[in-house]
Amino acid sequence: MSTAPDPWAIAEALRQWASDTDWVDWVELGGSLGRGGGDALSDVDAGIGVDDPAGRLAAAREAAEAFAPVAGTLVQDLGGVDHLMVVYRDGRQLSLVVFDRERRDGLPPEATALVDKSNRLATELDPERWDAGEATAREWTFLAWIAIGDAARHALRDHPWRALKALTDARDNLWRLHARTLGLPFPAFGAVTVENADAAAPPGMRDTHPKDLSRKEIHGSLEALASLLEPHTEDDLAAVAATVAHRIGRLAD
Repeated sequence: MSTAPDPWAIAEALRQWASDTDWVDWVELGGSLGRGGGDALSDVDAGIGVDDPAGRLAAAREAAEAFAPVAGTLVQDLGGVDHLMVVYRDGRQLSLVVFDRERRDGLPPEATALVDKSNRLATELDPERWDAGEATAREWTFLAWIAIGDAARHALRDHPWRALKALTDARDNLWRLHARTLGLPFPAFGAVTVENADAAAPPGMRDTHPKDLSRKEIHGSLEALASLLEPHTEDDLAAVAATVAHRIGRLAD
């Protein structure tokens, strides 16, 4: 019987390479593996701290491509930080962010230090650094209502796929608000955060997913989503909610 490829082997290869590479200062492992969980389907989510991020990307990519036979790679610019994605032919994936080593003054929550040459990861960072404040919660709520209204508008125009996309955007923000209410770390990750914590979804969340793309199903899903969003809606957004509710009501005509 075949054995599933082990993502920990990629993490160990990364650790060994970084330990032997003088310009790599630290390696942090996040995601399910960093939390001490994960399985054969887990990606390897990691970050490395280096002395010259722009000049080290090519070498980091070359190293990562030597860990196992590669199917393909992609480099993304995440706001000035390079993100290297490597898909290996056996299905394993490495997500590697190349940081300036000065960017870390401690270890983020739910992460593991694989390499820490200058003790930058010796201190655990306060999870509150990643909390969402009142302004962020208001933004998520506002954007959720706007997306619900957009979904209703697209449904009224018989553009069901656009309606579904907007509905999903609204639901994503509701997940973020729910994670924040539960006091979970990294609430911005929404459903990912809630499921990682084995926390319950908001009651009735399944009703926000339409069974098909008919106007009736989308209408019912939007009503359910609006109902779940209302407890997160402060008085200053009541008029926005009422305006969107009126548009949802037009779907019933």
